[in-house]
Amino acid sequence: MDTNKTTILIIRHNGDAVKSYTINTRYLENIKKLIFATGTLFTVFFLVLIALFVNSNNIKFDNRSYLTTSSSESSILKSVDTITLNEKLNRINYNLSQISDFLVERGIITSDNKEENVTPYYYGNYSSVKTMEEESVVFLKTLTSLPIGLPYDGKMSSEYGLRSNPFGGRGGEFHPGIDFKGPYGDAVYATGEGIVEDNDWNGGYGNAVVINHKFGLTTLYGHLSKVNVNKGDKVRAGDLIGFIGSTGRSTGPHLHYEIRKNGDDIDPNPFLKLNL
Repeated sequence: MDTNKTTILIIRHNGDAVKSYTINTRYLENIKKLIFATGTLFTVFFLVLIALFVNSNNIKFDNRSYLTTSSSESSILKSVDTITLNEKLNRINYNLSQISDFLVERGIITSDNKEENVTPYYYGNYSSVKTMEEESVVFLKTLTSLPIGLPYDGKMSSEYGLRSNPFGGRGGEFHPGIDFKGPYGDAVYATGEGIVEDNDWNGGYGNAVVINHKFGLTTLYGHLSKVNVNKGDKVRAGDLIGFIGSTGRSTGPHLHYEIRKNGDDIDPNPFLKLNL
């Protein structure tokens, strides 16, 4: 038996075989690996992809895969040949690989996790394969727009929320972001795709970059020694936007990082590793 191939056998309700397809098992395995590796992401997108996998219950993919459908759907499936199905799975596989690579790049998953093997069962139907192809494109575009991962890979020196006065003395203050301690001049990177809204002096933040993302989200990178982008620039996750400094209200070189939703600061921590 060729274990590199998966057979899909289409069966009517009366048990008569209608048609069979042979598909590269690698496509199906990569899909399952991505489902496993990106489990925490589904909460971000209103469980869109979970619905695609959980609500489908008529097809089972493994080295002996069977499909039971209604008569009307069987008629549709009869017109779909192996090439068409392989093309769709190939596109899904490519999109999911892009998603996986992006998550590794942003530090959300590790390359080891990406390659991990998973349970050999997958449930769905042909219509969900078509939908998955479309949703995987939307999913990738949505994912790259979210500010996820670290803007700077350094030690976190101050958390979001109430803290003591960093300049000494009595009392405390509310800290609307996260601080990362680092050497003067270290590179700072955008955490998501968006448009640079501001790249100038910003009061206590000193030299700061503000990036406008989708979904009402903006990110702010403060106390920079130097800014590397212009207002109106389109940036992607991982683009160099500035360098660590100590401008504005600062006790020493560090990066102040904020995420805002519709203008209000929110805790950035869930976005660093997508622990939502």
